[in-house]
Amino acid sequence: MNLLTLGQNIAIVRRRHALTQEDVAFELGISSTAYAKIERGETNLSFLRLLQIADVFKINICDLLQVQSTHTPLQQDIVDIKKALQNIESLLGGQVKE
Repeated sequence: MNLLTLGQNIAIVRRRHALTQEDVAFELGISSTAYAKIERGETNLSFLRLLQIADVFKINICDLLQVQSTHTPLQQDIVDIKKALQNIESLLGGQVKE
């Protein structure tokens, strides 16, 4: 597995947990810039850091390595936005129009 794929997997898991990059960076005790580099695959991760990331999400480290998504990251963002809009619409009693 290359760093880019690992970073994308971490980003997918983060989104599934409805956390921001800043949230995860805070939990890891690193800057949000350093964390963003992890998700972009620009940082070589130690095993310890992978364990820490898995712990933030309360998952097994193997889950970070085996994430399967039927969506590309951009498609996943669109799906997440649609879900958020549906939640807002239900809170407003169906007043939001597409």
